[in-house]
Order: sequence, then C-alpha cells, then structure tokens
Amino acid sequence: MNDYTKWYGELEVQRLMVSDRWRTDAFARAIQEVVTAGDVVVDLGTGTGILAMFAARAGASKVYAIDEADIATMAVELIQMNGLEESIEVFHGSAAKFQIQEKADLIISEWLGHMAFVEGMVDDLLVVRDRVLKPGGRMLPSAVEVMLAPIDDPVLYSNHGPGFWRRLIHDVDLSILEELELKQGRGFQTFIDAASLLSVPSPIVAMDMRRAAPGDQWTTGKIDFEVKRDGVLNGFVGWFVAELSENVILDTGPNHPQTHWSQMYLPFPPQIAEKGSHLSVDYQLARHPEYWRSLEVTIELGDCIQRYIVD
Repeated sequence: MNDYTKWYGELEVQRLMVSDRWRTDAFARAIQEVVTAGDVVVDLGTGTGILAMFAARAGASKVYAIDEADIATMAVELIQMNGLEESIEVFHGSAAKFQIQEKADLIISEWLGHMAFVEGMVDDLLVVRDRVLKPGGRMLPSAVEVMLAPIDDPVLYSNHGPGFWRRLIHDVDLSILEELELKQGRGFQTFIDAASLLSVPSPIVAMDMRRAAPGDQWTTGKIDFEVKRDGVLNGFVGWFVAELSENVILDTGPNHPQTHWSQMYLPFPPQIAEKGSHLSVDYQLARHPEYWRSLEVTIELGDCIQRYIVD
C-alpha cells in the first residue's frame, strides 16, 4: 500500500468528501435513479461504503465494494451496522486483483479529483470496467468534462497570486518574484467568483465513461474565447462537470454550489481583454512527468506559454 492509499484511509479525508452535501446528495439521487431491482453493482473506491449502501437500498441484489485503503475494514463494520451485509461484499485490495464470476450491471465510482483527473484513478476504473461490466452495462458517472475559462480577478491575483510581489514590504522591493512565481506554474485550489469570468467556459476534455480508453483524458487543442466584458485577463480557471445520470449533473464550476473540489486557479501574466475580442488559446492536458497523480496543464496565448502543476 502506498502513502497515497494510506492518506485516503484517513477519516478526515473521508469526512471531507461525505460532508460535501452537493457531492453526496447528487450521487444519492443518481444511484436511486440508475439502480434497478436485482442489479449487480461494483463500487470502486468505496471508502466508508456509503455509495455501496445507497445502491443496496436502491434495490441492487449484490454490491461489490472495493477499496485498497484500510478504510475498507471500517466499511465492513458500517455495512453490518446498517443491516446490509447480506447484499454488500467488501473487497479489501487493489482494483487490479478484483475478480468476480458474474458480470456487473453497473459500476459506481467517485474517482474524481481536481480538474477531474488529479489522483490518477480513472485508468484503474476503465480496466475494471473492461473486465467486469456486462455488454450494455452502465457507468456512474456516465460522462465527464473538464472546463476552462479566462478570468479577471485582480484581488485574487494581487492578494493570493503572483501579483502580491508588486507590494513594497517595509520598503523592500520584491517585484522580480512575480515573474519567477509565474514561471514556477503552480495552480491552486480556491473558489472563483462567477462574476470574474471573462468568457463562456469551454470543455478541454470530454469523456464518455462507457467507451473511453485509458489515456483518452490526455488531450491537446485550441479554444477561441469571445470576451464578454472589458477587463484584464490575469488567470484561467478549471473545473469538471460530471453527468452522474440522465437527470443528475454534478457541476463544480463557479456558477454552482461550492464543493470540496472548489476550482483550480491558474494565474497568467496580466493582459488587457476588450469586450468582443477573441482569445485564441492553445492548451494541453497531460500526466505530470514526475508526479503521476498530478496533472501538467499548458496554456499558450499569443507569445506567452504557461505550464502548471495541478495537484
């Protein structure tokens, strides 16, 4: 078991996720909608087992709850405490070692990290899908998009971003650190005011979880953003939208209730943006070459290229 898996077994981490009502309520509604009586369900990354228990209560005849972290032992107790041990079987081990004789009707997995793909769990999910899901089986989430938009938030850039270094600190000039921090390219998690958006957001990744192959999340492309108001572009913001079911969408963007994921702020060298103008942005989303659970996001606008670590 690696350190990351141990970290996911911490109850503080599990509490952060379960207490996120926008997240947990959305999964509960979607599971109630998607599960039909008699379904065989796999819950990958079960944690406390709460989604597996939702599935059992929605009518699944058998739920296989998988987790490599030691939280799986607590899930066994919680499932027994809730009287669902007859329909839920916990598998404490890696997804690579999980095997069942029957085929699953549905795979549930809350594999989502910042900008969806931080944590690197999706490839394991797709391998399990190909091994145990029956033809025509369902996935929850069924589709995921990663969104990107330019923003103008001078307070964020100047108080919590590289613009901070423009200030004199007891008459000491540290201003050269602004450019150096931008070059370091660290994205950070925060809540973005929807009013700061300079343009309609655009997807940079769109995955159908029933058909996607491992590696499909790593993409390059170009977006043309039309600026909707005068401002100063000083960053980009990224987030994800997950289609959990036909009627339940989990949108973690600035126009929706706050979640524990919040949004990812990518500071960018400030430049004037006029209403009606167009921002032609080249982007790349890739696995970080050193930290495999992190992302490397590249944004090119005009003569400026910024690379970010997102974790």
